[in-house]
Amino acid sequence: MKTYALITGGSDRIGKAVAIHLAKQGYHLVLHYNSAKEKAENLQMHIESTYKVKVELLQINFLKENDFDRIFEDFKRKSITIEVLVNCASDFIPSSFNEQGSELFDKEMTINLKIPYLLTKAFARVFGKGNIINFVDTKVAKNKTVHLDYILSKKLLKDFTKISAVELAPKIRVNAIAPGLILPPEGKDESYLLNLAKDIPLKTIGNLDEILKAFQFILDSYFFTGQILYIDGGEHLV
Repeated sequence: MKTYALITGGSDRIGKAVAIHLAKQGYHLVLHYNSAKEKAENLQMHIESTYKVKVELLQINFLKENDFDRIFEDFKRKSITIEVLVNCASDFIPSSFNEQGSELFDKEMTINLKIPYLLTKAFARVFGKGNIINFVDTKVAKNKTVHLDYILSKKLLKDFTKISAVELAPKIRVNAIAPGLILPPEGKDESYLLNLAKDIPLKTIGNLDEILKAFQFILDSYFFTGQILYIDGGEHLV
């Protein structure tokens, strides 16, 4: 069987960087996307031609009902073994106590928590061993936010990471990465991050290489599970 890594939200930003990083190491890939078909196809062509690994595209709308056990069983029947599950897909929308909130709450909880929850359980049932790496956010360590629904969902994912690490050991290791000032949000540029960096201990911003170093450490360390790596210049401390 061929060994694959599945990356949700794998066609852009951190997911794309992780996909290329894994391809460089010889992993075959399953790249999930929702609506960014052109980005996913372009990345597929780039990775397959550059790194000579196989890339399967997986289009799923996470806001609809999905049978992940069946999806994983279908891969297994095609001799595809998923060894690494990367829950990277996120939805990041501002919200506060001022909104009624029900619709946005459901959306944020579904994409940021329910999907990693369901994928983790299906991965454990169908494949039974490997590595799960979740992406949370440095702000899960704080309680002041202008992204109430998003941060609440990521806080719960942080705790689910720890629960999963205990319940799925020793055959599956589960960890999370909490990025800080790495990539600007949509519509912002690096100057936006640099301005925010004035308020964190290291007074600077990070980059995707710092995320990939943490990612690789998690993959390499057989004695590491249930941890949250804050790649944030100390932001979570203040």
